[in-house]
Amino acid sequence: MEKKAKKARSAPPQSRQMDWIDQLPEEILGNILSRMAMKEATRTSILSRRWRNLWKVYGSHLDFDASETMRLMFDGVKERHIEAPKYRDWVNQVLDSHEGSSLERLRIAFDLGGSYIYATAVDKWIDFAIVKRVQRLEVDLTAAAGCYTCSDSVYTFPSWLLDLPSDFPSFDRLTVLCLKSVSITEEDLAYFLSTCPFLEQLTVENSSSLQNFRVSGQSLKLKHLEIGYCQKLQNVEVSAASLVSFKYAGPRINICLIEVPELALVSFSNQYCEKFIINSPSSLYLSRLEKLELDLRFTGSARCVGFPSNFPKFSNLKHLELKFVAVADESALFFSSIIGASPGLITLTLKYDIDWATRHQTLSNPEVFRNQGMLDVCEKEWEEQARRYSHKCLNVIEFVGWAGIKTDVQLANYLLETAISLEKIIVDCRIPRYTRTSWNEELCPMPGNREAALLSAKELKRKLPPRAQLIIV
Repeated sequence: MEKKAKKARSAPPQSRQMDWIDQLPEEILGNILSRMAMKEATRTSILSRRWRNLWKVYGSHLDFDASETMRLMFDGVKERHIEAPKYRDWVNQVLDSHEGSSLERLRIAFDLGGSYIYATAVDKWIDFAIVKRVQRLEVDLTAAAGCYTCSDSVYTFPSWLLDLPSDFPSFDRLTVLCLKSVSITEEDLAYFLSTCPFLEQLTVENSSSLQNFRVSGQSLKLKHLEIGYCQKLQNVEVSAASLVSFKYAGPRINICLIEVPELALVSFSNQYCEKFIINSPSSLYLSRLEKLELDLRFTGSARCVGFPSNFPKFSNLKHLELKFVAVADESALFFSSIIGASPGLITLTLKYDIDWATRHQTLSNPEVFRNQGMLDVCEKEWEEQARRYSHKCLNVIEFVGWAGIKTDVQLANYLLETAISLEKIIVDCRIPRYTRTSWNEELCPMPGNREAALLSAKELKRKLPPRAQLIIV
């Protein structure tokens, strides 16, 4: 007995702690495992004989994350025809081992290439999710390159799994449904909206068969709706009393947001963003928005954006985020009218790429150079328009993509002059492009290098109001 006590005292602290945990009731261990990510839960199988199979029963977060492999596929280091079968086998092995009665999350995220090759496997995974009455289902089959594949290779959602007898398991506990590069029909989406009483978040991207989408129902609990890059989509109609955020990316279509009293965030990108700007929509939901995100990068450069001078009022807007491409050393004050239409704006976030090539073409091409005069007139109009506004509530300004050239310095000077209540300005010099690529000195002529960007950012300090804070990251 004394020897055992000495042995216990001499055991390493980690070992004694493991012995203590190992003696806990299985219900408590199961509760711990149910809160762990899949990779962490499966690692516990090596702790002891008792832990070997616990994760199979209590593991409820199955996230098949292969982002590192996808990155290597994008870089050409690994090949899809080799990695896709490995991914399929990995998912099958884990799902076949799972012994739990329910599932909180199932996430599939991998470029499986031609959907017809792995359709049966994906069908099986979705069927598994139904049997386990999953709460969060995410199926993302987007290509490794980050672009969307042609419609012929998009996986088609298995409608037959929705047409089962009432005594069969169903999606009745579903709270989140995310389908990317999964073709799904309007009828199937209507099924989810009508039979999933707890559904709060719905994302549909790159569905090749979706043409019209209607969201309506007094009992809907849907809070977040995101639709993107559905090339055949023509009409979207939303009437959802609980909807908090709506995001759309894609072609110019008809979007009708009717009964959305709780809508606080709207995000538009791709071609529809231009339609939103040009048409200057006047709608009750706009006056209630708290955050607006506009991605203008599809236009090529800021010079192509035509913000109207009489933009409708965003009387409740607190945060505006703009993503755009700015031509090096040209004005980017095109958006001053939308800031002026937001009298209560508190935070302004600007994320931009610098277009160096267009500037060089302008200087070297006589034809383009003659058009520069027209652009100069346009820039003067932007500057005159910008002087009309003062931003009394604007407290925080964030630059992401600061290059330290005329374009962003002019933006900063304008905002520093007109934001009379400024408290903080954040300048992101670590990432010269919103696309998150590394800083390439060869592609950035002087003064667009990192050292110059940092130096110009520090110069802003002497222009700030006494109480304002400058953060350079």
